Amino acid sequence: MNLFYSLKRSSLLLTISFAFLLHCPGGKKGSFLFFPSSEPSVHGLVIKESGREYPTGSVFNLGNVIRNTQGNTIRFSLVNQGDTTVTVSGVSVTGTHSAQFVLATPPGASILEVGDNTTFELQFTPDNTVGVKTAVFNVVSDDQNAGNYALNLTGTSVLAPAPRIEVFNSTEVLTDNSPGSTQTFSTQENTHSSVKTLTIKNTGNLNLTLSNPVDLSGTDASFFSITQPSKTILTPGQSTSFTAQFHPTDTTVRNAIVQIYSNDPNIANFRILLKGTGTPTPVPKIEVTYTNNSSIIEDATTGIGHTFSFGSLFPNITSPSKSVTIKNIGDVGTTLIVSSASLSDTTNFTVFFLSSGTLTKTSSGFDPATTLSVYFNPKSHGTKTATLTIYSQNGASGSASTSTIELTGVGGKRDVQISWTNSKEEEVHRTNGGYILCNKKDTNFTLSTETGVSCITVPYVSGPFAPNSAVSTVGFGGNYYFRVKAFSEKNSDAKFSVPITVNVVSPSP
Repeated sequence: MNLFYSLKRSSLLLTISFAFLLHCPGGKKGSFLFFPSSEPSVHGLVIKESGREYPTGSVFNLGNVIRNTQGNTIRFSLVNQGDTTVTVSGVSVTGTHSAQFVLATPPGASILEVGDNTTFELQFTPDNTVGVKTAVFNVVSDDQNAGNYALNLTGTSVLAPAPRIEVFNSTEVLTDNSPGSTQTFSTQENTHSSVKTLTIKNTGNLNLTLSNPVDLSGTDASFFSITQPSKTILTPGQSTSFTAQFHPTDTTVRNAIVQIYSNDPNIANFRILLKGTGTPTPVPKIEVTYTNNSSIIEDATTGIGHTFSFGSLFPNITSPSKSVTIKNIGDVGTTLIVSSASLSDTTNFTVFFLSSGTLTKTSSGFDPATTLSVYFNPKSHGTKTATLTIYSQNGASGSASTSTIELTGVGGKRDVQISWTNSKEEEVHRTNGGYILCNKKDTNFTLSTETGVSCITVPYVSGPFAPNSAVSTVGFGGNYYFRVKAFSEKNSDAKFSVPITVNVVSPSP
């Protein structure tokens, strides 16, 4: 060990060095440094408790105290370890939880000579909430070294010693009498459900006594059964278990309450809600789905308002198919029989089955399915509607079912915008003047009276020119030849313009 210390006298500094070698037990040698000092480690104002110094900015822990009680008072010394007299002008407790740290006894002196001390006492008195609480003890002084002194205070508010009941199943901790902690059972009528194991644990720090271990209450209690836990006294941290089971005689939903009585001061009767559902004899169940116009799979099994639009098609043009999927989502071992699929309008719509109309479910992981396809083929212009109805013999949980989808489509036309050059020939821009716009599908024409030629009149309205554009509506797809000629009171035999060719592919939306 090396030992160093300094001796100061007047302006002479004498340094004496001692070196010690200490032998450790077992023959091993070790070297330790030790620095004794004739001066305190903190120069200036400091707080001491049990001989330990707490410089300004230190943390003092007042320990754990039961909530809503008063902890022990702790005595501190405020010591002047500086070179000059210190005047203490005030002390205070501030911070987040300052009200829970009480200055039980304030400092007895406000003027501290060099080496003097004064005592004060602090007490931690937590409120009803548990957890760590903090505050700051402040000393305002004229100390040239420490200045204004601050001691950070901390304490923990804890629960009083008591037994605490906790009940849980295999996946979650339950809450007393809470719908969110309801234990649910489901099994076929006239059978027994699987058992549910529930565990009781003492999470407190005193023994938990189960006074009337476990019982059942409620009007449907006879449809449930429970076993009793193997232990009735649980030491802290100890657990015991019991089971519950459901025995339905029909498909009625049954409810009961498990009650666990104990000496937990907060929950003397822990209640667990039970809910059991008896399922019927296995039956098939139909599901009808399709992708609607919003690209969302829609369930059309029941209800109304299920629709699909094929949009607009020229007459005698067939739409892409719309598939409808039919599944048996019922119980394993059942067969769904799809009787038929019909349309209220078979002139403009057609339906085809693509596979079998009987669907047998052989496993729980697979729902057998079949599909049908619907087509729209308008035979004339205008809006067309039809109801697709799918019938099953046993799709409604063993009873007959119908599912409907409302179909729409339009036998459409196409508006074609045609423009030409403005002209004032032969007073076309006068009253009773204008243009005639004609068209013919697939072939050119010379006269407006030819077979297949359709014309519209574009009369002069106002201004310096007659209109030089118009919309012509065509009813079918193909190549169209458009020609225009002027007319007026002075010109009744004008010639057609050079043809404008337009390829019409689809009707207007």
